[in-house]
Amino acid sequence: MLLSRKLFISIESNKVKELKKYLKDALGVDAEIRELTPARLKALPIYLAEEYRFHLTELYRQDILLVIVKNSFTTDSLRKHLDTIRSTFNTITIAVIDRLEAYKRMRLIEKKVPFIVPGKQMYMPDLLIDLKEFGLKPQGHAQNMQPATQFLLLYHLQIELLEGINLKGIAEKLNYNAMTITRAVYYLHNMGLCTLQGTKDKFLHFESNKRDLWEKAVPFMNNPVKKTQYYNGWIDDKNLYKSNMNALAHYSDMNEDVIEYYAVKPGYTSHIGGVNLKPTGPLEGNICIEEWKYNPFFLARQGFVDPLSLYLYFRNEPDERIEMSLEQLISKIAW
Repeated sequence: MLLSRKLFISIESNKVKELKKYLKDALGVDAEIRELTPARLKALPIYLAEEYRFHLTELYRQDILLVIVKNSFTTDSLRKHLDTIRSTFNTITIAVIDRLEAYKRMRLIEKKVPFIVPGKQMYMPDLLIDLKEFGLKPQGHAQNMQPATQFLLLYHLQIELLEGINLKGIAEKLNYNAMTITRAVYYLHNMGLCTLQGTKDKFLHFESNKRDLWEKAVPFMNNPVKKTQYYNGWIDDKNLYKSNMNALAHYSDMNEDVIEYYAVKPGYTSHIGGVNLKPTGPLEGNICIEEWKYNPFFLARQGFVDPLSLYLYFRNEPDERIEMSLEQLISKIAW
């Protein structure tokens, strides 16, 4: 037991040294990092005091509490724990994480959870810092993607690479007019997500691999659902694609919902209804039809909506079970 504790202290000491070096290399700061005293730790609930290790430092004349993550976590549980710790000590609180999977990093940024991965990345929105291995990222406000732009990118990521196809060919493939695709492509270009090649004919070129492209683009993407309507009855329509909780259960270990959820293309809800299907409210309905902002048909897999659109639908859900299912969904994608 004594040997195990000495080994843990040695490992933690190395982590602190690595963190100090990263702060020096990235920010030019010689940070003094000291362990939080046991007396101050008593202010925390026991489960939090045992779950993490706590150190204090100062950055840009701001007191910072560094919370070293020892065990596996969900992003929502970490967010809640940091909120409690921050409220207890009334100071900026930042998670220090040894290794961080890409999808968890993305979820933490979406939830504005501050963190440092020594040697890799720091995200501290309270200090306006978002620093990755490749440099400082401007904290600007960019316009969110239009549906056609999002659809184009999701098609490239999940169905077929759009490299080497001119813009007219992309428009025909995706069933959009040429002007809409041109606007979509120039948005991606202006956001630094792609480059344009060619003179007379323009071609898309993506510098990033698919996984990195997704991570760069996802903060600007939107919920694909435009509106929903609940019904009582039954329906048999080949233009419906299983969505929502039914699709999440398909892609993860989440249980099925008693309600049947279906996605349809823009405008198709006007064709839904009839003798066997009557509109009703969410408490009485057994079927929910979601009208999407783009056609789910082109991205669908075996009758289910695509996983990345599904992620975008659920990503702001506070339910920890859904969050765990989303992490499972993303981890299964063959980038």
